[in-house]
Amino acid sequence: MHDEIQRRAYALWDADGRPHGQDQAYWFKAAAELASAAAKTIAQPRKRAPRAKKAA
Repeated sequence: MHDEIQRRAYALWDADGRPHGQDQAYWFKAAAELASAAAKTIAQPRKRAPRAKKAA
């Protein structure tokens, strides 16, 4: 995960013109992007259909 964050942070920083002193900001932005993308891949629990009531 560390390497992925590092690559993404560098890409973001490079795309923004390599501003000085913003390493942490780009690191956290990259980490947030990757965490968000990972969270979307987690399967959501299926909703169960309501159970039929038994006749008394």
